[in-house]
Amino acid sequence: MRLEGRIATGMDEFMLRLGHLKVLLDILATGSGNRQRLARRLAEDLTQLVPVSPGQLQDVGRYLAEKELSHVSSPDGTSKPPHPKARYKHLRVHLGSAGSIERVVDNHSGGPVRIWFQDLAIADNRTRSKVGAVTTDREQLTNKSGVSHLIDWAVILGAANKRLGLTAVGRTLRSLCEKLGAEEALRGTTNPYIIGAERVVFLWLLAQVDGDVLVRLLPALAGREEIVKGEAMEMMLSLAAAIQDDLNKNKNGTSSTALRALRSLKEDLGILLPSQRARRSKPSSTVWHRISSRLEALTDVGLLEKTDTKGIRRHFEYYYRPTAALRVACDSLEGATSLHDWAANHIVDFTAASLDVQLLNEGCEAELFDAALLTTGQTGIHIDSFAIAAATLALARGKRLTIGRARQALEDLATRRPEIARLSRGYVGSGAEFASVIVSKLESLGPAAFGSN
Repeated sequence: MRLEGRIATGMDEFMLRLGHLKVLLDILATGSGNRQRLARRLAEDLTQLVPVSPGQLQDVGRYLAEKELSHVSSPDGTSKPPHPKARYKHLRVHLGSAGSIERVVDNHSGGPVRIWFQDLAIADNRTRSKVGAVTTDREQLTNKSGVSHLIDWAVILGAANKRLGLTAVGRTLRSLCEKLGAEEALRGTTNPYIIGAERVVFLWLLAQVDGDVLVRLLPALAGREEIVKGEAMEMMLSLAAAIQDDLNKNKNGTSSTALRALRSLKEDLGILLPSQRARRSKPSSTVWHRISSRLEALTDVGLLEKTDTKGIRRHFEYYYRPTAALRVACDSLEGATSLHDWAANHIVDFTAASLDVQLLNEGCEAELFDAALLTTGQTGIHIDSFAIAAATLALARGKRLTIGRARQALEDLATRRPEIARLSRGYVGSGAEFASVIVSKLESLGPAAFGSN
């Protein structure tokens, strides 16, 4: 696939859990611009002390013990202290037989156990990885603090703009999470760190900003039985070298954007000159920060897992194995003509595989209609956001609707019913970017507006 210059730089050790971004989106929706104020609000939300219910004690106790965040007492009477910077030195986990959690107690107050919101959410047995909680001092927030880096991550992925307001896709992601979260709340399963059908949006964002790396990283991961830290760092450096080789073989057909992106990647990894490909024997920690963020995001969206070949869960480690969905994603790369073609026509299918959902080829008029109402803003409908929303809603309801088909449905509506919708060019790409929609006329027709007649 031709290089397009879609390479994300600046990814770091704090950018691990996509759930952090879902928390941040709610904050950015209500205020933007002042980084320090946003960082403080995010820190407050992530570190808010919340009670641990009896049904959560097993998960929380295991989390505290594995991460050495509290004292741990074993059945034989021995005790293990927390690590020096642990935040729950006042808590004690009592282990039962066979590693079960007997109880968790607060040695100071003797009252109900309370921990940070992010710890409670990540400890949930249903989350796919237990690393990535952001430690923060709410009184001393700087541009180098973990929460500030999470704001940078939202900008890198295109969910937020440089003014720290939500982009069209960022608003769509938040609205979808809110809508899907409301449905989860009815089932009592709400947890922003469990990434469901909104995986479609996250994968779309990753493809848009890091697609050149992504389409080369996925096959490299699929070719391994397992990936550990050292191998992952070498893989990241090999990918950079492979991109350089691709450019060398096709210099005449390479855009200036791709050349600049490669140079930025090499600077990002500390590989400034071609001669440095014969690099030091041990990759730097910077290389690990760049690849770990990508691997943990792919874990959250179900393309990697942290269960070894013996079925032992290794969720507290930087350990990865390819999933069946990753192989579906790799198969979909064959024949794709561009990153946009691949994302528009295949993300839904391997997302469904990651969720173990069998999709039905049924009419999606209701999802198209709901997406139109969900994404209509002051400037009309951002067409890509609409298409992503429709595809995500359809997936959540067990229907197959690719992002490309959803986009075509809106364009067809504008052709058939120009009194309802009109297309307009934007600032990027050669096709229409926005659609002006008369909401009252659309609502009067309902889902039937997207019918073939």
